[in-house]
Amino acid sequence: MSNFHSKIIAATIIASVIAALSTFPILTYAQQQTNFAANLSGKNIVPPTNSTATGTATFSLNPNGNLSYQVNAMNINMVIGVPVSLKNGTELVELLNLYATTGGGNKQQSAIPTGPVNGPLTSGVITADKLDGPLFGKSVTDLVNLIKSGSAYVTVRTTPNQHGEIRGQILPSSAAPITAAAPTTAAAPAMNKTAGMNATSTSAASAVQRGCVGNAVTAWTLNSTTTHKELVDKLAGCFNQK
Repeated sequence: MSNFHSKIIAATIIASVIAALSTFPILTYAQQQTNFAANLSGKNIVPPTNSTATGTATFSLNPNGNLSYQVNAMNINMVIGVPVSLKNGTELVELLNLYATTGGGNKQQSAIPTGPVNGPLTSGVITADKLDGPLFGKSVTDLVNLIKSGSAYVTVRTTPNQHGEIRGQILPSSAAPITAAAPTTAAAPAMNKTAGMNATSTSAASAVQRGCVGNAVTAWTLNSTTTHKELVDKLAGCFNQK
Protein backbone atom coordinates (compact mmCIF):
# COMPACT_ATOMS: atom_id res chain seq x y z
CA MET A 1 0.00 0.00 0.00
CA SER A 2 1.38 3.44 -0.97
CA ASN A 3 2.17 6.10 1.57
CA PHE A 4 -0.58 8.27 0.03
CA HIS A 5 -3.22 5.56 0.46
CA SER A 6 -2.07 4.94 4.05
CA LYS A 7 -2.60 8.61 4.85
CA ILE A 8 -6.05 8.60 3.25
CA ILE A 9 -7.11 5.67 5.46
CA ALA A 10 -5.63 7.27 8.56
CA ALA A 11 -7.31 10.58 7.75
CA THR A 12 -10.66 8.78 7.47
CA ILE A 13 -10.16 7.21 10.89
CA ILE A 14 -9.20 10.56 12.39
CA ALA A 15 -12.30 12.17 10.86
CA SER A 16 -14.39 9.56 12.70
CA VAL A 17 -12.62 10.45 15.94
CA ILE A 18 -13.41 14.12 15.37
CA ALA A 19 -17.09 13.30 14.72
CA ALA A 20 -17.24 11.27 17.92
CA LEU A 21 -15.58 14.10 19.82
CA SER A 22 -18.26 16.54 18.63
CA THR A 23 -20.89 14.62 20.64
CA PHE A 24 -18.91 14.99 23.86
CA PRO A 25 -20.75 18.09 25.13
CA ILE A 26 -24.15 16.41 24.84
CA LEU A 27 -23.00 13.29 26.64
CA THR A 28 -21.30 15.31 29.38
CA TYR A 29 -24.45 17.41 29.94
CA ALA A 30 -26.61 14.29 30.23
CA GLN A 31 -24.23 12.76 32.75
CA GLN A 32 -24.20 15.97 34.82
CA GLN A 33 -27.99 16.41 34.78
CA THR A 34 -29.14 17.23 38.32
CA ASN A 35 -32.72 18.46 37.86
CA PHE A 36 -35.69 16.24 37.05
CA ALA A 37 -39.46 16.57 36.77
CA ALA A 38 -42.63 14.58 36.16
CA ASN A 39 -45.95 15.81 34.74
CA LEU A 40 -48.77 13.99 36.48
CA SER A 41 -52.13 13.09 34.96
CA GLY A 42 -54.72 10.34 35.01
CA LYS A 43 -53.89 9.19 31.49
CA ASN A 44 -50.54 7.86 32.76
CA ILE A 45 -52.20 5.44 35.19
CA VAL A 46 -52.61 1.83 34.04
CA PRO A 47 -55.48 1.55 33.34
CA PRO A 48 -56.02 5.32 32.88
CA THR A 49 -58.36 7.22 35.20
CA ASN A 50 -60.81 9.90 34.12
CA SER A 51 -59.54 12.26 36.84
CA THR A 52 -59.36 15.97 35.99
CA ALA A 53 -56.52 16.36 38.50
CA THR A 54 -53.05 17.32 37.33
CA GLY A 55 -49.71 17.85 39.03
CA THR A 56 -45.96 18.24 38.82
CA ALA A 57 -43.12 16.70 40.78
CA THR A 58 -39.67 18.31 40.68
CA PHE A 59 -36.38 16.93 41.97
CA SER A 60 -32.92 18.48 42.43
CA LEU A 61 -29.72 16.66 43.32
CA ASN A 62 -27.98 18.43 46.21
CA PRO A 63 -24.18 18.79 46.57
CA ASN A 64 -24.31 16.35 49.52
CA GLY A 65 -25.85 13.65 47.32
CA ASN A 66 -29.40 13.87 48.67
CA LEU A 67 -32.41 14.65 46.50
CA SER A 68 -34.77 17.57 47.24
CA TYR A 69 -38.31 17.29 45.93
CA GLN A 70 -41.55 19.22 45.67
CA VAL A 71 -44.91 17.95 44.48
CA ASN A 72 -47.73 20.28 43.44
CA ALA A 73 -51.24 19.15 42.51
CA MET A 74 -54.43 20.74 41.28
CA ASN A 75 -58.04 19.63 41.69
CA ILE A 76 -57.26 16.54 43.76
CA ASN A 77 -58.73 15.40 47.08
CA MET A 78 -58.17 12.75 49.75
CA VAL A 79 -54.53 11.99 48.95
CA ILE A 80 -53.15 8.99 50.84
CA GLY A 81 -49.70 8.55 49.32
CA VAL A 82 -47.13 9.85 46.83
CA PRO A 83 -44.64 7.09 46.07
CA VAL A 84 -41.77 7.05 43.58
CA SER A 85 -41.84 3.62 42.00
CA LEU A 86 -40.78 1.53 39.04
CA LYS A 87 -43.18 1.19 36.10
CA ASN A 88 -44.56 -2.05 37.53
CA GLY A 89 -45.48 -0.29 40.78
CA THR A 90 -42.56 -1.49 42.94
CA GLU A 91 -42.11 1.32 45.46
CA LEU A 92 -38.70 2.97 45.82
CA VAL A 93 -39.45 5.81 48.26
CA GLU A 94 -42.55 7.49 49.73
CA LEU A 95 -42.67 11.29 49.30
CA LEU A 96 -45.65 11.93 51.56
CA ASN A 97 -45.37 11.61 55.34
CA LEU A 98 -48.04 9.04 56.07
CA TYR A 99 -47.68 9.68 59.83
CA ALA A 100 -48.33 13.42 59.60
CA THR A 101 -50.93 14.76 62.03
CA THR A 102 -52.91 17.96 62.31
CA GLY A 103 -54.52 19.83 65.19
CA GLY A 104 -53.50 19.65 68.82
CA GLY A 105 -54.65 18.14 72.09
CA ASN A 106 -57.91 16.25 71.77
CA LYS A 107 -58.31 17.60 68.22
CA GLN A 108 -55.15 15.96 66.91
CA GLN A 109 -55.84 13.62 64.03
CA SER A 110 -54.12 12.07 61.04
CA ALA A 111 -53.46 14.45 58.14
CA ILE A 112 -53.91 11.52 55.77
CA PRO A 113 -56.07 11.48 53.72
CA THR A 114 -55.69 15.13 52.86
CA GLY A 115 -58.45 17.55 52.07
CA PRO A 116 -58.75 19.24 48.66
CA VAL A 117 -55.35 20.24 47.23
CA ASN A 118 -54.77 23.04 44.74
CA GLY A 119 -51.10 23.85 45.09
CA PRO A 120 -48.19 22.42 47.10
CA LEU A 121 -48.87 18.86 48.20
CA THR A 122 -45.59 17.72 49.75
CA SER A 123 -41.89 18.58 49.78
CA GLY A 124 -38.75 17.40 51.51
CA VAL A 125 -35.41 15.68 51.01
CA ILE A 126 -34.80 12.06 50.05
CA THR A 127 -31.99 10.49 52.07
CA ALA A 128 -30.61 6.96 51.94
CA ASP A 129 -32.54 5.86 55.06
CA LYS A 130 -35.85 6.61 53.33
CA LEU A 131 -35.27 4.27 50.39
CA ASP A 132 -37.37 1.12 50.19
CA GLY A 133 -37.95 -1.97 48.07
CA PRO A 134 -35.03 -2.87 45.80
CA LEU A 135 -33.17 0.27 46.98
CA PHE A 136 -33.38 -0.58 50.69
CA GLY A 137 -29.89 -0.26 52.18
CA LYS A 138 -28.54 1.46 49.07
CA SER A 139 -27.66 5.09 48.32
CA VAL A 140 -29.56 7.99 46.78
CA THR A 141 -27.18 7.67 43.83
CA ASP A 142 -28.86 4.37 42.97
CA LEU A 143 -32.23 6.14 42.88
CA VAL A 144 -30.81 8.94 40.72
CA ASN A 145 -29.41 6.36 38.29
CA LEU A 146 -32.88 4.82 37.94
CA ILE A 147 -34.33 8.28 37.32
CA LYS A 148 -31.70 9.05 34.68
CA SER A 149 -32.54 5.78 32.91
CA GLY A 150 -36.23 6.74 32.75
CA SER A 151 -37.27 3.92 35.08
CA ALA A 152 -38.86 5.97 37.90
CA TYR A 153 -42.43 7.32 38.17
CA VAL A 154 -44.33 9.50 40.65
CA THR A 155 -47.86 8.46 41.55
CA VAL A 156 -50.44 10.32 43.63
CA ARG A 157 -52.71 7.84 45.38
CA THR A 158 -56.13 8.84 46.73
CA THR A 159 -58.89 7.16 48.68
CA PRO A 160 -61.10 6.78 45.56
CA ASN A 161 -58.09 5.63 43.46
CA GLN A 162 -55.83 3.76 45.80
CA HIS A 163 -53.65 2.32 43.02
CA GLY A 164 -53.11 5.88 41.74
CA GLU A 165 -55.16 8.80 40.46
CA ILE A 166 -52.43 10.67 38.58
CA ARG A 167 -48.95 9.63 37.56
CA GLY A 168 -45.92 10.76 35.57
CA GLN A 169 -42.49 9.55 34.46
CA ILE A 170 -39.52 11.41 35.96
CA LEU A 171 -37.37 12.90 33.21
CA PRO A 172 -34.46 15.39 32.94
CA SER A 173 -35.64 18.98 33.37
CA SER A 174 -34.32 22.48 32.74
CA ALA A 175 -36.36 23.85 35.63
CA ALA A 176 -34.57 25.86 38.28
CA PRO A 177 -33.19 23.67 41.10
CA ILE A 178 -35.17 23.53 44.33
CA THR A 179 -33.58 23.75 47.76
CA ALA A 180 -34.02 21.59 50.85
CA ALA A 181 -36.27 24.30 52.33
CA ALA A 182 -38.66 24.25 49.39
CA PRO A 183 -41.20 27.09 49.14
CA THR A 184 -44.83 26.28 49.93
CA THR A 185 -46.04 27.88 46.72
CA ALA A 186 -45.27 26.78 43.18
CA ALA A 187 -42.46 28.71 41.46
CA ALA A 188 -42.38 29.45 37.74
CA PRO A 189 -39.83 27.22 36.00
CA ALA A 190 -36.62 28.91 34.88
CA MET A 191 -33.65 27.90 32.82
CA ASN A 192 -30.91 26.14 34.74
CA LYS A 193 -28.15 28.75 34.40
CA THR A 194 -25.52 26.46 35.88
CA ALA A 195 -26.27 23.65 33.43
CA GLY A 196 -26.28 26.13 30.58
CA MET A 197 -22.85 27.49 31.53
CA ASN A 198 -21.46 23.97 31.82
CA ALA A 199 -22.78 23.03 28.38
CA THR A 200 -21.33 26.21 26.82
CA SER A 201 -17.89 25.83 28.35
CA THR A 202 -17.79 22.17 27.34
CA SER A 203 -18.68 23.08 23.75
CA ALA A 204 -15.89 25.65 23.66
CA ALA A 205 -13.37 23.14 24.98
CA SER A 206 -14.47 20.62 22.34
CA ALA A 207 -14.02 23.23 19.59
CA VAL A 208 -10.44 23.81 20.73
CA GLN A 209 -9.79 20.06 20.66
CA ARG A 210 -11.26 19.66 17.18
CA GLY A 211 -9.16 22.55 15.91
CA CYS A 212 -6.04 20.99 17.36
CA VAL A 213 -6.83 17.65 15.71
CA GLY A 214 -7.48 19.33 12.37
CA ASN A 215 -4.16 21.19 12.49
CA ALA A 216 -2.31 17.99 13.40
CA VAL A 217 -3.86 16.10 10.47
CA THR A 218 -3.09 18.91 8.02
CA ALA A 219 0.52 19.13 9.13
CA TRP A 220 0.88 15.35 8.85
CA THR A 221 -0.52 15.20 5.31
CA LEU A 222 1.88 17.95 4.20
CA ASN A 223 4.94 16.46 5.86
CA SER A 224 5.81 13.01 4.54
CA THR A 225 8.54 12.57 7.15
CA THR A 226 6.12 12.66 10.10
CA THR A 227 5.64 9.18 11.53
CA HIS A 228 2.40 7.63 12.69
CA LYS A 229 3.70 7.65 16.28
CA GLU A 230 4.34 11.39 16.12
CA LEU A 231 0.83 11.94 14.79
CA VAL A 232 -0.69 9.84 17.56
CA ASP A 233 1.29 11.76 20.18
CA LYS A 234 0.03 15.07 18.80
CA LEU A 235 -3.57 13.82 18.77
CA ALA A 236 -3.27 12.62 22.34
CA GLY A 237 -2.12 16.11 23.31
CA CYS A 238 -5.18 17.60 21.61
CA PHE A 239 -7.56 15.64 23.81
CA ASN A 240 -5.90 17.09 26.93
CA GLN A 241 -6.53 20.67 25.85
CA LYS A 242 -9.30 22.71 27.49
